[in-house]
Amino acid sequence: MTITDILGKKLIVITGKGGVGKTTVSLALAFLNARLGRRPVYVTLKEVRPGYPFFGFTGGVGSGETELAPGIRAHYIDPTAALDEYVKERFVRLYPLYAAVLKSKAVSGFFEAAPGLKELITIGKVWHLGNRPGGYDQVIFDAPSTGHAVPILDLPGRVLDMVRGGAFRSHIEWVEGFLKDPGKTAVLAVSAPEDMAVGETLQLVSSVREAGINVLGAVLNYTVKSPFTPAEEKAVLAAEDAGRGGDAVRLARLTISRARATTKYGKILRRSRPGAVLGAPRIFKKDLSLEDLRSLSVEIENQAARP
Repeated sequence: MTITDILGKKLIVITGKGGVGKTTVSLALAFLNARLGRRPVYVTLKEVRPGYPFFGFTGGVGSGETELAPGIRAHYIDPTAALDEYVKERFVRLYPLYAAVLKSKAVSGFFEAAPGLKELITIGKVWHLGNRPGGYDQVIFDAPSTGHAVPILDLPGRVLDMVRGGAFRSHIEWVEGFLKDPGKTAVLAVSAPEDMAVGETLQLVSSVREAGINVLGAVLNYTVKSPFTPAEEKAVLAAEDAGRGGDAVRLARLTISRARATTKYGKILRRSRPGAVLGAPRIFKKDLSLEDLRSLSVEIENQAARP
């Protein structure tokens, strides 16, 4: 996975098991774009209200364009607002009537309950952001966790099996073509050095490929490198087993354990060939900052630049 592989895609879909750091990796990629003079947009399905701490940014992330940092824009997708925008743009004459109908409880209730409709509007909005004339260099979609992301990505193809013709079908065909074009779209799976996360990552990669969508690779997040030599590790483990050394030895053993898990699960991912595998180091802080994201972006760039 090279820098060209990453930046050459108009849309990067970031997904993985819940809790593995999808948002952190998504924003690190946004910073990578910005540092190289590009114009990225970070897209999320979770609204961040103003004042709520978000990697040190307190301006919130709403349905309009928000500046997270110089050169980085963020956009929250509200499916109801996206549907309203879609109809307003494409059916101008009917919009006043549509707007009145949408406000009714019956119609809004149907919209909430209709299977797949919100997901279809969501992925359609992502497509729109990626194809806006004079728009962003890259759309980084912080997608839902594994079980919800694959149905969203696969939905346009399933809808086409049910829709025979018309403007709506043409629009869905554009969306599906964009998602399944390996030159424009790729999925980047985020994992962590643990059994469930890696197992879910491999299942995700298989499902995405079955849906006909390109998988760029995986990012193994929360990686740890051991600061000890093999002899030092042996001494630490012996001291801990003997009950000597107190908190310092227990911390050293935990570090060794995490480093070994990093090595183990990195090998499992690489053997299973989900694409190239990059590592994102564990940052031992409760709350990451925008500067931490910049540092992660440098690490990702350095790894992608290696042969």
